[in-house]
Amino acid sequence: MGILNRKKQTKDTTPVDAAQKTKASDEKKDDAKTVSASPRKKHTVEGPIGKRVLLGAHVSEKAATGEENGRYTFRVALNATKIDIKHAVQAQYSVMPTKVHVSNVEGKRVRFGKYKGKRADWKKATVTLPKGKHIDIHSGV
Repeated sequence: MGILNRKKQTKDTTPVDAAQKTKASDEKKDDAKTVSASPRKKHTVEGPIGKRVLLGAHVSEKAATGEENGRYTFRVALNATKIDIKHAVQAQYSVMPTKVHVSNVEGKRVRFGKYKGKRADWKKATVTLPKGKHIDIHSGV
């Protein structure tokens, strides 16, 4: 942009006190000291990934047979961890899961005529509840 910007920019030549310079530099140092390192990631429903941890119930034949044994299958956010999923289930259904299994599912390769594509990747979580506890996942998510 040097070719287009041929005007010379002039600096402000007003005299500045040496005391004002040192005062300004001291203020900058104090500001730098007060900034601290960011805290570690919190594993809560209101945490970094927001309230949308559980995206919906995964409906399949295998998931339906798992519900008889206390295992419920959900589609979850791609950046959700096991602890995030556990807290989300507890917050939404008031039941603390005993186990959480997570698997990343790769989207299938598809074709539409001569065009090739790929469905989106997603994450699946299978949540095991304590014996005697059950939830209705098909109405609340």
